[in-house]
Amino acid sequence: MLRPRPAPAGRLGRFLDVFPLALFVAIAATGLAAPDGTLAVSPALAAAFGGLLGALVFRRNLWGVLGVGAAFFYLARVMVG
Repeated sequence: MLRPRPAPAGRLGRFLDVFPLALFVAIAATGLAAPDGTLAVSPALAAAFGGLLGALVFRRNLWGVLGVGAAFFYLARVMVG
């Protein structure tokens, strides 16, 4: 796991391209909707944006997506109070 390896090809490679983003969106999406069904402006929204940004910067890296998303979440919590 510590040594870089070539990315898998075929269906597995395509799955691994989108898996980190899909996993983070599934985790973060629960905090995006307010009880009345509207978009909630909260640290979860910042986490979702951070996850998207992390997915663009750290392709095929689950820890990069989760790390950037978590950093945005906690930064938003500190700023909001």
